[in-house]
Amino acid sequence: MKINKIKSKVRRIKDNVHFKIESNIKKVKTVKFKKPYGDNRLIFLSILTSAPITSIILAFFFCFYSPYGTGNLNQLSAFLLSGVLFSLLPGTAILYFSKKGRVDIELSEQKSRTKFYVIAIASEIIAAITFYVFQTKLMFVTAIAYAIVTLLMMIINFKWKISAHASGITGPLTAMYVVYGNIVFPFFVLLIPVYTLRYKVKAHTIWQLIGGTVLAFTITYLVFTSMLGIQ
Repeated sequence: MKINKIKSKVRRIKDNVHFKIESNIKKVKTVKFKKPYGDNRLIFLSILTSAPITSIILAFFFCFYSPYGTGNLNQLSAFLLSGVLFSLLPGTAILYFSKKGRVDIELSEQKSRTKFYVIAIASEIIAAITFYVFQTKLMFVTAIAYAIVTLLMMIINFKWKISAHASGITGPLTAMYVVYGNIVFPFFVLLIPVYTLRYKVKAHTIWQLIGGTVLAFTITYLVFTSMLGIQ
């Protein structure tokens, strides 16, 4: 009799565990990570205008065409370091968690952005220290500007989904404008397709896009003009 009771209890426990496992599997299968675009071409365009990509473009000009030189680093070394610290590390983190299914590659969920902002800030601080040690002045100033902008973006993002794309375009353009002058000014027109794309796919409101632009322009302009002694 006792053996039958034990077997009965074991069977009930087994059935209960099996039910819970199946229930959890169904819940996992119904989770849909948000995909902001139905068209893969738009995803590709959005990635091309993201901060990890625009930072590489900025680093290319500031390393190979810097009026301040690259200090104790040669141009290629400075560029490769910039690529790793400004783009590869933050970008790889996003790709890793995206492949795991924890976030979409666009980080469209506001709350999912915090840890990636932290990774970016840490990487930018390492970049600032590295370029300071090697006396690579322009890239050092760039790292400082990036770190401050990213920190403020993270703080604002707790309450309001400010646009990282708008910031990621505006910051580099502003830095190049301060360093190279009015020749860069016409390239601010690139903000138009970025605004159009991000607004069209409902990733941001127009004010969130403007907020990203204003923040990046203000901080980058102040950091570069003050640290480079430009009036």
